[in-house]
Amino acid sequence: MAEPQRISVADIESVIRSLTDIISVRVVTDKSGVIEEIHVLTDSTRAPKQVVRDVESALMARFGIELDHKKVSVAQTQEGKQPRFNESRLKFSDVSISLNGAKAEAVVHLRNNGEAHTGTAAGHSSSHNQLRLIATATLRAVENSQGADGSLVLEDLSSAVTLSGRNIVVVFVSMITPRGEDCLTGSAIVKQDLWKGVVNATLDAVNRRLGAVGK
Repeated sequence: MAEPQRISVADIESVIRSLTDIISVRVVTDKSGVIEEIHVLTDSTRAPKQVVRDVESALMARFGIELDHKKVSVAQTQEGKQPRFNESRLKFSDVSISLNGAKAEAVVHLRNNGEAHTGTAAGHSSSHNQLRLIATATLRAVENSQGADGSLVLEDLSSAVTLSGRNIVVVFVSMITPRGEDCLTGSAIVKQDLWKGVVNATLDAVNRRLGAVGK
């Protein structure tokens, strides 16, 4: 039997996004490229089961991917309105770390529509943990912007990914909602500032799901 075709996440998301009434989509794969989860946001004009069937049919027709419907989760907005995270995205403003012996504290400032939002995180001052503190402080700033608390949890972070000679930061975040736990991933190319790259990778993971934080 022929080996399965290697399809990029961007290609899969592009096909799903082209379906009727799809607002946004995020695909999560394992290290071998196998789809683990697909999160779809639609308006409220179609039944979620029909959206799932459309996703299954589209991936089979376009890529020959046979998808388990249980891997597809569908969230819907009211009255076809765009969620607020499409209206205003949080952006990097500033990041700093203060060291005190074996302890460190990260402070991250974000902004949107002229408003500033700050998050902090403290812990051990090892080099890798400083990056984790920056990512966690970013999540706290995101929660502050949404009036939520404890909804976002940093699960893992890597700054050792290299593609085409460029350093890339990758983060894995869990989002806790009344409906359960959702897994989010984000990445950012490190241009000059690694700390800023960590903030941007964290924002990449959560920015498209901000409307669900704390709900």
